[in-house]
Amino acid sequence: MTIPATDERVQLLLPSPTRAVPPTTARRQRRAILTYSALWALGALPGLLDLGTAWTATGLGLVLPGGGLAYGGHPVLALLAVAAVVLSVFTWWATGPTVLPPLMWLGSAVLGGLVADPGATATQVVVLSLGPALIVTAVGVHRLRHVRQARTGARLNERLRDVEFVITGPPGLDVRVPVTEHSAQDLAHLRYALDLALQPIDSFVGFTKIDQFREAATRYQLNALGYSLSMAQFTRTPAFTGYLAEGQRNAIEKMLDRRIWGYWAVENAWGNLDLDRDPVDNSENIMLTGFHGLMVGMYETLNDDRFSRPGALTYRWNDDVGYVNDYGSLAASIHRNVQRSPYALFPCEPNWIYTVCNTFGMNTMVSHDRLHGTGYFPAVEARLRDSYETEFLRPDGRIIGVRSSHLGLSWNLWAGPSIQLTTSYWMHAALPDIAQRTWWLLREQELRTEGDTVATRPGVSARLDPGNYQLGTDTYSQVVTLMAGREVGDEDLAAQVQRGLDEREEVTEADGAWRYANASGLANLYANLGRFGRRSGLRDLVTFGTPEAWRRGPVLAEVAYPDVLVAKAVTDGVALDLVLRPGAGPVRTVLLVERLVPGREYAVTGAAQSTYVADADGTAAIEIDLGGRQEVRIAPR
Repeated sequence: MTIPATDERVQLLLPSPTRAVPPTTARRQRRAILTYSALWALGALPGLLDLGTAWTATGLGLVLPGGGLAYGGHPVLALLAVAAVVLSVFTWWATGPTVLPPLMWLGSAVLGGLVADPGATATQVVVLSLGPALIVTAVGVHRLRHVRQARTGARLNERLRDVEFVITGPPGLDVRVPVTEHSAQDLAHLRYALDLALQPIDSFVGFTKIDQFREAATRYQLNALGYSLSMAQFTRTPAFTGYLAEGQRNAIEKMLDRRIWGYWAVENAWGNLDLDRDPVDNSENIMLTGFHGLMVGMYETLNDDRFSRPGALTYRWNDDVGYVNDYGSLAASIHRNVQRSPYALFPCEPNWIYTVCNTFGMNTMVSHDRLHGTGYFPAVEARLRDSYETEFLRPDGRIIGVRSSHLGLSWNLWAGPSIQLTTSYWMHAALPDIAQRTWWLLREQELRTEGDTVATRPGVSARLDPGNYQLGTDTYSQVVTLMAGREVGDEDLAAQVQRGLDEREEVTEADGAWRYANASGLANLYANLGRFGRRSGLRDLVTFGTPEAWRRGPVLAEVAYPDVLVAKAVTDGVALDLVLRPGAGPVRTVLLVERLVPGREYAVTGAAQSTYVADADGTAAIEIDLGGRQEVRIAPR
C-alpha cells in the first residue's frame, strides 16, 4: 500500500509491566476499604459490648447487607435485603442516584434491629467474617485474572512488534478525496434521518421514547442524527448546505429542549445532593457537553459558526431561568473538568466514568482547537493518553468501559466487543494509534468471518441493541463493526458487514425513507454514520477539517426537499459539480447556488439554459427539469 507523504507509520505495544491495580484506582480502592473497615468495626462493636439483640443485629446489618436479618432469624428477609442492595447498585449505575445504595444498606440494618430475635453466636461470627472474606476473595480473583491477562498481553506484544499502524495526516484533495456519490439505497436511508431532523424543533415524532437516562435517551438519538448528517455532507455532498445543514442545526437546537437535558437536574440532585440544574458548569455530565459539543464542531466545520456566538446554546429551564452557553463554553467546560479530574477522564452520571463518552470530549476539544485556535487538547493529551493506557486498560489490551470514580471499581461486562468497537471508532480522531491497536486486537481475538458474514464472539453485549434495550440480535454490534472498520481503513471487512446488513435486515419504507425494521432508531442512525463513512472520515472531519477549496468554492445553498435529492455535490474551488435525483417524481425546480463570483458568466450543463450570470451577491437561481439521475455542472466561462 502506498502511504501518502502526510501519513506516518507507528508501532504501539501494550503497556508492560502493568500494576494489578493502577495508581489512581488503587487510591480510590484503598479509601473504600478503609471506609468499610471503619463501618465493620462500628458494626461489630454492639456485639462485642453485649448491647443486646437489637443493637447487635443493627450492627451486623452495617457489616453486611442483610447480616442483621440473618442473625435475627429472618433468612428470607436477609436474601431480599441483599437483592435490594444489589438492585440499588444497578440503579446507581444506570441513573446515578449515589445515595440509594447507602440508604438501602442502612435501611436493611435498621430493619434487622427492629425485627431481630435472639441470634446464635455462630451466625454472628459468620456475618462478621463474610464481608472481609468477600473482599479478600475479590482481590485474589482479580490478581489471578491480572496474571492471566498479563500473559495474554505478553503474547500479543510479541506479535505487535511486527505490526505498524498508519496514522493518517491531512487528507488534501488528492488523498482521501474525491467525494463519492450516494446510491439510490444510500439516499433512501439518508431520508430516514432527514425526515427526523426536518420536523419542527419542538417535535420528536419517530424518536424512541423509553427513558432519558441511559442509551435509549432521546439525546443520544439526536447526537447520532447530527453526526450521520454531518458525515453524509462531508463524504458525499460537501458543496451542499440547504436542507442537509438545516437538519444538523435542528438536531443541535433540539438538544436545548428541557425534555432532553432536564435529566441532569434529577441526576445531580440524587447523585451529588446538589440542586444546581446547570448542565454545563459542573464537574460531570460529559454525556451532554462532549456529545453536544461534537455535533456543533462537525456542523461548524462544514457550514457556519452561528453556535459559537455568545448565548447560541442556551439550555432554558423556564421563562426565567436559562443556562447561557455556546460552543466555546462547552469545550472550556470539558477542558476544565479533565484538568481537575484525578483520572483525567471524568464522569457522565455522577460517579461513573465511561471511556467511550470521554472520546466525545476529546473530539470536542480537538475540533474547537482547530476552528478557534485554542490549545485545549494539547494541554491535556498526555494525561488522557496515560489514563487510557493505565487506569482504563487491561493487560490483555481490552479497554475498561466504565469505572466508579468514588470506589475505583469496574466489571468485565463493560469490556465486551461492542464497547471496544465503539471506543475504537470515536477515539480515532484524537488518539489514532490506540484506536488502531484496539481494532487490531479485535480482529485478532473477537471478529470472525462466517461465510459471507462477520460476527463477534457470543455475549450479552454482542446481542443487545442499546437503543431499545432489546436482546436477541447482533444488528447494533454489526453497525459498530461497520463504523470502526471503515474508519480505520479495513474497507474489505466493512464492505462485507454492509452487504450483510443490507441483505439480511428487513427494511421498512415510509414516503421513500428506509430504515432497518428490527433495529432501534439509534442503531439505524449509527448505521447511516457507518454507511457514509470512509477511511479516516471521522479523523479528517474532526482533526483536519475541510480542504480550503471547499471553503471558498460555489455551493448548492437551497433546493426543495424531498423533490430533489442531492447525491453528490463537490467543488474544486472554482466550479460546482452536482448529481441530483428526484425524490417524489419528475419535477421542474430551482437550484439556488451561492459563492459565485459576482457578475461572472457561468456555463451550466444539465439545466434549462446553458449560461447564467451571477448576481451582485454571488448567487444564481438555476432552473432544471429533473426526471432521473442528472448531472449538473456549473463552471466559469
